[in-house]
Amino acid sequence: MIKNIFQFKNKLIEKIFTVFVLLALSFLIMSITFIFSSSAWNMPMFLSYFKDVKLMIMNFIPIFLFMTFIYFLSNRLWVGFLSSWVLFVTMSIVNKFKLTFRDEPFSFLDITLIKESMEMKTKYHIHLTRNMIILIIGLIIITVILKIFLNYRISSKKKRWSLLAFICVLSAIIFGKPYFNDETYASVGDKSLINVWSESQQYQSKGFIYPFTYSIKGAKDIKLEGYDESKAKEQLGRYEYQNISEEKKVNVIAVMLEAYNDFSKFDDVEFGIDPYKNFHEIQKESLHGNLVTNIFAGGTINTERAFLTGFYGHPKYLKNTNSFVRYFNEQGYRTEAMHPIYGWFYNRRNVNEYLGFDSFDFYENKYQAIRETFYDDMEFFDFIIEGYENSKNDKQPYFNFSVTYQNHGPYSSEKYSEDQYLAKKSHYDDENYNIINNYLSGIYRTDAAMKKLVDYFRNEEEPTVVIFFGDHNPWLGEGSTGYDMLGIDLDMSSEEGFLNYYETPYIVWGNDEAKEALNKDFKVQGNAISPMFLMPEVLQYFGWEGNEYMQYLTDFKASIDVVNRVYFKENGKYTPELSPENQKKYDDFVNMEYYYSRNFLQDKSQNDSN
Repeated sequence: MIKNIFQFKNKLIEKIFTVFVLLALSFLIMSITFIFSSSAWNMPMFLSYFKDVKLMIMNFIPIFLFMTFIYFLSNRLWVGFLSSWVLFVTMSIVNKFKLTFRDEPFSFLDITLIKESMEMKTKYHIHLTRNMIILIIGLIIITVILKIFLNYRISSKKKRWSLLAFICVLSAIIFGKPYFNDETYASVGDKSLINVWSESQQYQSKGFIYPFTYSIKGAKDIKLEGYDESKAKEQLGRYEYQNISEEKKVNVIAVMLEAYNDFSKFDDVEFGIDPYKNFHEIQKESLHGNLVTNIFAGGTINTERAFLTGFYGHPKYLKNTNSFVRYFNEQGYRTEAMHPIYGWFYNRRNVNEYLGFDSFDFYENKYQAIRETFYDDMEFFDFIIEGYENSKNDKQPYFNFSVTYQNHGPYSSEKYSEDQYLAKKSHYDDENYNIINNYLSGIYRTDAAMKKLVDYFRNEEEPTVVIFFGDHNPWLGEGSTGYDMLGIDLDMSSEEGFLNYYETPYIVWGNDEAKEALNKDFKVQGNAISPMFLMPEVLQYFGWEGNEYMQYLTDFKASIDVVNRVYFKENGKYTPELSPENQKKYDDFVNMEYYYSRNFLQDKSQNDSN
C-alpha cells in the first residue's frame, strides 16, 4: 500500500512538474517573440509587455495551447516544444524583418502570399544575425535536454485523446470572441511609447502573437454591419449609364510609378543633380495634384486597385469584380495591363483578369523570354508604346495600365556613384545619405523615361492622355531615419506630418490631339484626392460621365475627396471626424462600395444585346 501511495505521489508530482514545464516553456517562447515584435531592439517596449497582464495572457495562451496540443498528439514533450518554437519564433523573426524593410508587420494574410515572401527574402538580403543564431542553438539544446531527461508520456490512449478533445474545445471557446474583440485589442499596449496614428506601431505595442492572431479577423471577408443591399441598389439606380461619344474617345496610358514622390517640395531638400527636371516640365502642361494614399513604403496593391476600381475597402478579388477597366471594355477599348516582374506577385495574374483586362503582360508570360533581368523604366516603357501601336493598327482605342518596378526598395547604403543627386550637407550621415542618393538616382532615370514616353505621344496623331502617379512614399532607412535626416516631419498627429507620410503626386498630360478632342488645355491644378478618386477626377475633367458607380463617386467626392484611416478631407479641409451630414454620406458610400465590390454586374454591352 505504501508502495502504491509512493507511486501515486511520484506520478502526481510528475504530472504537476510537466504542467509547470509546459507553462515555463510557453513563457520562454512568448518572451522571445517579444524580442522580435519591433524592427529594432526596444528595451522600453520589451519591458512594457510584461507590465500589461492582459497583453501577456493574450500572447501566452496561443503558444501554451499549441504546445500542449502537440504534446498530447505526439505524446512527447520535446516534440511539442520543438514544433512551438519553430513556428512562433520563426514567425516573429519574419515579423522583425518585415517591419525593418517595409514598416509593415507580419500578418495572417501574408501566409497566403508565401511566394512574395520568398521573393522578398532574396531581394532584401535577409540573413540571421549572430544573436539570432545563438538563440536558435539555445532552443535546440533545450529540445535535446527535454528529449533525454523529460520523456514523460501519458500511458492511457483514452486519457490522451480525451485531453486532446478538451484542448480543441477550449481553443474553440477562447479563439471565438475574446481574441477578435476590437475593444480588448485596443485596450492593450503602452500607447505612450508609440505614435497612436501608426497602425504598424499599434501592432508592435501589443507583442507579436496576439496581434498576429487578431489579424485573422482582417483576412476574411466579414459582412458589413448594417449592410443594406436594397438601399445601395436604389441609390445606384438614380444614375444612368453614359457612353463616350466617338469624337471624345482618347487613348489612356496610366503608369503607376513605384515609390515615386517629388521631394523638391520639401524646403530643406536640395539637389546637386535635379532628378525632377522633366517631371516638372510635364507637370506645367498637365492636370496635376497629389494623391493622399493609405500606405507607406509598401503595400503597392492598395493604391493600384483603388485606382482601377474606385474602392477604399477592398474585397478579396477571388472572382469577376466591377472595375473602371470594364467600362473601357464596354466602350470598345482594348485594355492591357503590364508589369515587368512576376505575375503571381499580389496574384495579379488572376486578379487583373477578374478586373476585366483583355491581357496582362508580366515576367513569366512575356519578358522572361526576351531577357532574364527585370526591365528598368526606360526600356519597359517601350512595351507600352508597342501595345499602343498594336491597338492603333487594329483601329481600336487603347487603355493601358502599367506598374513600374525600377525604384522598388530597399536602397543600398553603399556608395554607388560620385554623382550627388542629393546635395551633400555636413550633418548628413553616410549611410542615410547613400540610401537617399541611390533612390534619387533611380528617380533621375525614371524622369528621363517619362520624358521619352510623353515625347513619343506628343508626336502622335492619335489623341492620347498619359497619367503618371506614385503608389507610396519610399522606404528611406530603418525607422524612417532618412526622412529624419532630411528634416521631413512624419508625425501623423499633425496635418503636415500626415501629408508628408501619405502624399504622392499625379499628373495627367494630353497631346494636342487629345486637347482638341476633349476641348481642354490640361494646364490645371487638381485636387488632393484619395487614389480611389483619381479615375473619376480624370474622367470628370474629360467630360465623360461614365457608368453609374463612376457618377456616384463623382458626386461623393464633391463633399469628401480624401478617405484615410487618420484623416478625411471634407469640403477642402482635413479632419479626423466628419460632420454629421458628411458622416451619413460616408456611411452610404461604405454600404454602396460593399454592394458594388461584391456583386458583379453584367457588362452594359451584354445588357444592350439582350
